[in-house]
Amino acid sequence: MKQGIRIRTVALLWILLSAVSSIQAQSAGDIDTLSEWRVNFEWYDAYYTTYKFYRLYISGDTVINSQEYYKVYLSGYWYDDYGSPPYVYHYYNHVLSNMIREEDDKWHVRSGVDKLLYDYRMEVGDTVNSSANAMGDIITVDSIDEILIDGEWKKRFHLQLHCSFCGGAEYIIEDIGATTGLFNHLTYYTTYSELICFAKDGVSLWGASTEDCDLAVSIEEIENAIRISAYPNPFTTSTTLEYELYTICNIQYTVYNMMGEMVFYSQENMLSPGRHTITWSPGHLPAGIYYGVLRSEEGVSVVKMLKE
Repeated sequence: MKQGIRIRTVALLWILLSAVSSIQAQSAGDIDTLSEWRVNFEWYDAYYTTYKFYRLYISGDTVINSQEYYKVYLSGYWYDDYGSPPYVYHYYNHVLSNMIREEDDKWHVRSGVDKLLYDYRMEVGDTVNSSANAMGDIITVDSIDEILIDGEWKKRFHLQLHCSFCGGAEYIIEDIGATTGLFNHLTYYTTYSELICFAKDGVSLWGASTEDCDLAVSIEEIENAIRISAYPNPFTTSTTLEYELYTICNIQYTVYNMMGEMVFYSQENMLSPGRHTITWSPGHLPAGIYYGVLRSEEGVSVVKMLKE
């Protein structure tokens, strides 16, 4: 009997402590946890340009100083054009990018300390005061209209940039962010960033060309120095890649999955001019999209392959 009372007492204490913890921790707000942002980014100087292609998405939450934040992760890849091709690709795979929370129609970002990221209560003529405006330029709200996204009307804040020789965000969309990307600067001089599309649960809802937006960011066709094709494509057990060389080349072939992880690698081979083929059998690898990357002195070529 005493043991039963003790168990019930412990259970009651656990429930009470859980309730107290939930009261103390302020909610991260009504940010849609299925949101995804697809971004292209360039940084350049007198010597080379760095290109980044990535996807941001929410995965999990955490509590800091009694405030709940959603964790925003990044996946994709980047390379720079310093020197001669073939370029070396570097990959992001579920890397923690930042943390955000919402309060009273304002989005805050946790960057060492809490900073205002977006204020969706702005009026015409207001000056944009945001951590995304890290360049320090004066930006005001020029006009406000609405745009229909996923069956809901969202405010669209058209921006006026008061700076010479700079580019930047055309507007900010309520509950989405700026056209330069979620965390990227609203103005820029030596960088360029663009929000390619916004989606929920993998379904593209906003973007210049939502039908063509590839939310699973991986190797893209940056260059096509050598024409390369795969057949059959789609395939079930193996596929053959075919390409033609016009000069003697060192050839190196790799295959990446949708997360940018290398799943196949071949040593460099010196090949003569003419038509060549490579047969790839993925074996136990799961069905999905893969990218075959052919590197040579003539550049980088990519073919998209689908295993069924």
